[in-house]
Amino acid sequence: MEKSFIEIQKIRQIWVIVLMLLVNALAIYHFAFESILIVVFVDLLLVFFQLKTKINEKGISYQLFPFHLKEKIFIWDEIAEVNIRKYSPIWEYGGWGYRYSFNNGKAYNISGNMGLQLVLKNGKKILIGTKKPEELAAFLESNFPKNLK
Repeated sequence: MEKSFIEIQKIRQIWVIVLMLLVNALAIYHFAFESILIVVFVDLLLVFFQLKTKINEKGISYQLFPFHLKEKIFIWDEIAEVNIRKYSPIWEYGGWGYRYSFNNGKAYNISGNMGLQLVLKNGKKILIGTKKPEELAAFLESNFPKNLK
């Protein structure tokens, strides 16, 4: 049987939900059909927005839906370094979601400040946010210790 770690994160922050409700109320109050359509579209994006991370003997894959319709996978032979680290979403990447930094590479995160840092053999860096850093560290240590840095 294949050993794997799977984490699915969705937007569940109270402040995002409150902001969404306030914008909905404003759109309904003004009853502008165009603004209601835009608000409903954004609501649906937020409801279905999710980050899925999967690690197994093939490699590490992630999917930030709806930006990625299929999982992106990095096989172990492509990965030079893996570690779990604390990071600053605002200072290092300019926020959450799908982000890019010239110094730090790409980041895919939903919330929080813990991530799985990948450094590929070609020098590219990818950070994947996690809400389960201890569980992820234990999984990597017990199944892929040679890949941890």
